[in-house]
Amino acid sequence: MGFIDAMRADGHAVESICRVLREQGCQVAARTYRAWRTRPPADRTISDAQVVNAIGDIAWTVDADGRRVLAAEGLYGRRKMTAYLRRTTMPTVSPAL
Repeated sequence: MGFIDAMRADGHAVESICRVLREQGCQVAARTYRAWRTRPPADRTISDAQVVNAIGDIAWTVDADGRRVLAAEGLYGRRKMTAYLRRTTMPTVSPAL
């Protein structure tokens, strides 16, 4: 989708871009692209991104030299990380199955 956005910025039509992509083996319809552009992201996608960012903030720290290093919490497994998130920053986070 980013490629189509870049080609549109150069002045190409969506239909012609999709036609060339189909010739190259990438099946993308113009209707699919337009639906993707107008549809807001799903709530699950947003909440998953927030959880990933929270885990990254917990798992990595910056040392005195300014380097990123793995924190002790970065070694937690799924269950322990879920419990830690619930205790600290995200009380409504659900465990991954």
